[in-house]
Amino acid sequence: MSIRVTNIQRMCFDDGPGIRSTVFLKGCSIHCPWCSNPETISFEKQKISEGVEYGRDYEPGELTDILEKDRKFWGRDGGVTFSGGEALMQGRQLLEVWKYLKETGVGLAVETALFVPEELLENALPYIDFYYVDVKLLDQALCASVLGGDVDRYLKNVQRLAAEGKDVHFRVPCSVEYVLQDQNRKLLLDFFKAYWQYPIELFPLHDLARSKYQGLGLEMPDFEQAGEPYLAHFREELLIRGCQVEIISI
Repeated sequence: MSIRVTNIQRMCFDDGPGIRSTVFLKGCSIHCPWCSNPETISFEKQKISEGVEYGRDYEPGELTDILEKDRKFWGRDGGVTFSGGEALMQGRQLLEVWKYLKETGVGLAVETALFVPEELLENALPYIDFYYVDVKLLDQALCASVLGGDVDRYLKNVQRLAAEGKDVHFRVPCSVEYVLQDQNRKLLLDFFKAYWQYPIELFPLHDLARSKYQGLGLEMPDFEQAGEPYLAHFREELLIRGCQVEIISI
């Protein structure tokens, strides 16, 4: 089973512990209007110019061989991160890669929105210990209409990670119109109060992907920037609830 990838990025410092190689996978289970990797939403290959397209297929052994070349850079704390798109959507295709890397002592991480069927998360649990989990829209109706996601499935998956004792770091893309609007913000505060023991990273949206949208023939939506006052206020609300939270830039 081949694995469809958009990019393999080396020497990454913000995708998990230590120095990492990050594999960006094609295909996502939701469609965030603020997505910074629009080329990864569709699983299909997408041609953007003559001879250039988003999406390349690798056999598991081929991808493993490529990643092995980076082993000397990872050190004791680093490793490989699988991102996307939704990294877990190709979990069946990646099993051979995950198993080999895990058995040879490589630390594995995923960046996930966690809107995936239960069996796909179960595939990852024996191999992946570090999870960057997005927290976006917890209002059921808003999540379904804006993202195409099922909040109940998301919450069950978070509970599963917690029950397994996985190393979870939450990341919140702070859009004023959606994520930080009053009703959703209140749901986020209740959610994080229940999971106070896990670190939280807040970050504002950006427009660095505008050229990608243009290459795909799409118009990038404009969002009100969640400036320092928004982020600082939300951070204070979380700190009051005993959470570990910082503001970052991505």
